[in-house]
Amino acid sequence: MNLAAIRHVPKSKMAYAFNQSKLHIFLQTAKNDVDYIELIIGDPFEWRYEDGKYVWSGNLFPLEKMEKVYETELFDHFFIESGTLSTRSKYAFLLHSKDKTYFYGCRHLKEVDIKKDLNFIHDLAGYFNYPYINEEDLIDSPSWTKDTVWYQIFLDRFNKSIDQKEGYLPFGSITDKIKNNMFFGGDLKGVIEKIPYLVDLGITGIYFTPIFKAYSAHKYDTEDYFTIDPTFGTNDDFKAMVDACHKAGIKVMLDAVFNHCGWDHPYFQDVIKNKRASKYWDCFYILEDNFIDFPLDKNGRPAVYNITPKYKTFAMTPFMPKLNTSNPIMEKYLLDVAAYWVKEYDIDGWRLDVSNEVSHSFWRKFRQVVRAIKPDLYIIGENWDDSTPWLQGDQFDAVMNYEISYPLWQFISTYKNSDPIDAEMFKYRVNNLLLSYPKTVAINMFNLVSSHDTMRIKTRCDNDVRKVKLIYLFIFSFCGSPAIYYGDEIGMEGDHDPDNRRCMIWDESKQDLSLLSFFKNLIKLRKNNPEFTMVDITWHHAKDGILIYQKGSIYIIINNNQETKVIDFPSDLIGKNLIDVEQNIALLAKEKIELSPYGYKILKLI
Repeated sequence: MNLAAIRHVPKSKMAYAFNQSKLHIFLQTAKNDVDYIELIIGDPFEWRYEDGKYVWSGNLFPLEKMEKVYETELFDHFFIESGTLSTRSKYAFLLHSKDKTYFYGCRHLKEVDIKKDLNFIHDLAGYFNYPYINEEDLIDSPSWTKDTVWYQIFLDRFNKSIDQKEGYLPFGSITDKIKNNMFFGGDLKGVIEKIPYLVDLGITGIYFTPIFKAYSAHKYDTEDYFTIDPTFGTNDDFKAMVDACHKAGIKVMLDAVFNHCGWDHPYFQDVIKNKRASKYWDCFYILEDNFIDFPLDKNGRPAVYNITPKYKTFAMTPFMPKLNTSNPIMEKYLLDVAAYWVKEYDIDGWRLDVSNEVSHSFWRKFRQVVRAIKPDLYIIGENWDDSTPWLQGDQFDAVMNYEISYPLWQFISTYKNSDPIDAEMFKYRVNNLLLSYPKTVAINMFNLVSSHDTMRIKTRCDNDVRKVKLIYLFIFSFCGSPAIYYGDEIGMEGDHDPDNRRCMIWDESKQDLSLLSFFKNLIKLRKNNPEFTMVDITWHHAKDGILIYQKGSIYIIINNNQETKVIDFPSDLIGKNLIDVEQNIALLAKEKIELSPYGYKILKLI
């Protein structure tokens, strides 16, 4: 047995409270190295007198066996859900391989003889400890998020209302070489006009990129956090839009840009004018007194872009000075902003821009403030990597789950793909992601495959709509909330920012109506089949470009090949009655099934 591969960390993603009476416990071993694993677990204070001696409750045989649930490239991962009425637990593992048994606890990993070493095995000093399940330590995320289908809107490019003023570029008049200083007049009233379209599509949540007053079209350079940008409408227009969305069963999530502000923000302008005499000096990270040492244009704005200014910024742009959230003035200001839009306009969520560059301390205060106003508010961060430190229940409910985007891009798309992976590696990457977070977190993640920060999925798939369907099928059958970037559903194209921010195509003659129909059906399938939202995946096949995986009674088969494939049914399905869920056709599972190039099947046991 490879002892170096055996790993367990108590009070972590490998041992956490699922609810007040159940623990979820994981153990890692080397691949194909263990025959089976038993868990010894019990209340450390629960003893009883039996046959003239005291016996601990956890010593009862037969012990609970752990289930091998996932394999990754190098390891096997075992899991057990253990009930505990007392909320206190001590536990250890017995690992069996061939003719050897190993005891694994907090202080020992050693070979034992079950009969001869009982005193050692029963010594609780060597056990892992889950001291107590405190209700306030449980993950407390909104119950509604797992069933939400999100739609991301870049407001200037979504829809120009009939009431919008003139002075903008004709909506949709430019289809390439889009720039961030172009304004097409998309507005809040334009969203209200398209609510019937969103309802018909099946959308139940809208995520807006920033809509507060700012200089650019993207609005990540905020000037006034309390005011809707005039190009989009008024605060009253926003209230009307939120009310209209809520009436239609659609949640509303806004973008909080609290890592940095815009050049035009009054606090920063005061610092430029008064330097150290400004009361806002420490609201930013100013490195030198003479910090504006680069050329300005005729409007007094930076005439240069990618530089290293003498103050901290987002990336290398002088237009976006970084905010010091530990400064009392800035902290109060931003927390007041967060509270204002929840309290006054009843928004349902905050997406936190560049969240991994803002202090954990600030985000903990942020959560307390907004949750005190609206206990079921959804909080997600823009983190692109493993986000465990932010997902402990005291900061975010979820992050933008680019960790599922990457393996999908690498496995299915081919355009500009420098690191392709095969079906088996895709399975390993997905499994590793599922092992990265407690199930109570995984079910709330915000899953996306294209956004305002990435190339559009159709472009990434080299304009092959079949691949687009495969990618979105997986996202919609994965745990968490699936998100559609506006226009993906009708086949919009676009390379990296800002080309991915083209105007929405509303002319049906230019829309891919077949793809739109696919999205509508996919959303209905997810809503009508709760198995799609389950965390657990059972893999039946992941090889040669073919995936077969199971979610409850649902079996999904994906052919990521450019030729037709004849695929073996999972042996446990042969001879059973199934329904082709998409086509609503009953069929009998025979030994093989044929899939067209880049085709798929969604089957359900009946």
